[in-house]
Amino acid sequence: MDSSRGARTIVTSVALVIVSVAFAVGLAEFGLRVAHFEYHLYPTVQFGWPDATALRDDYRADPDVMWVTRDFDEKLDLVRRGHPAIVFMGDSCTEYGSYPWKTLERLQATAPAIATGVVLGVGGWSSEQGLTLLRRDVLALKPTLVTIYYGWNDHWVALGPTDPDLTLAHRLLWLGDHSRIAALWMKVRMGVSGSIAERPNRVPIDRYRANIQNIVREAQASGIRVVVITAPSNHVRGHEPAYLSNRFLRSVDELVPLHQAYTEATRAAARDNGATLCDAAATFDRVESKRPLFWADGIHLTEAGDHVMADLLARCIVQAVKH
Repeated sequence: MDSSRGARTIVTSVALVIVSVAFAVGLAEFGLRVAHFEYHLYPTVQFGWPDATALRDDYRADPDVMWVTRDFDEKLDLVRRGHPAIVFMGDSCTEYGSYPWKTLERLQATAPAIATGVVLGVGGWSSEQGLTLLRRDVLALKPTLVTIYYGWNDHWVALGPTDPDLTLAHRLLWLGDHSRIAALWMKVRMGVSGSIAERPNRVPIDRYRANIQNIVREAQASGIRVVVITAPSNHVRGHEPAYLSNRFLRSVDELVPLHQAYTEATRAAARDNGATLCDAAATFDRVESKRPLFWADGIHLTEAGDHVMADLLARCIVQAVKH
């Protein structure tokens, strides 16, 4: 009898605790809603680029990859109907570059069967978003081949959370949109403290290498050939662009060795996983005068640079298809 009474007491106590917690949570949720509290990752999380203005004016929010070009859905619809052979993946070097179209022009003469393609590069993206895009959209398109051109945004300093943290947070977006308490927790979780000198890269180098490896492996597992492009640069130690300091880098002194390290990680990820390596970084470094090939930022390619890239990439694609 005493045992039964003790069990009922425990059950009652547990029930009271549950009710109390539920009441407190409900009260907090009600208070946050009355206060009109909201928090959304897009476009509040800051990057070196795109900044909040560019995110608002030039792109639109996406539930999985943070932002996409405004015509992204229309582009995917056309791709699904047209079944192009090549998907060009990357960041602003791909979105703004003309090298994909120049590459297709060259393939018309050397490999016309695969001389169709779509550009799915988005400014500011890192390999983290590239892997998500591959899994969500690209694999289902079943292209013959994908080209991968990341390696700049990954090593910029994280002004907010790192990209892996953002990937995790996006899985909670639905909850954050429906619960103000979850949104408050996300805001606290996404907060960043400390000086820029203490902040990590957007994608740590080991994670970057793993992302490229996973893109290669998962594409190949779906029967898609992969060409991995190293990101060429026109940066020279002692002459680094001043605008990169205090927003993109902890110190401009780290620019050249940092980019070289991520370039080596790109090479290793391609070679170790059977992808075709298109070593644009090495090819551009052999050019006697690189300045006409790059914008003043030393990152994006001019029309002349896009010509060089297209000549190289077309050969890499033909090589990849033959193997």
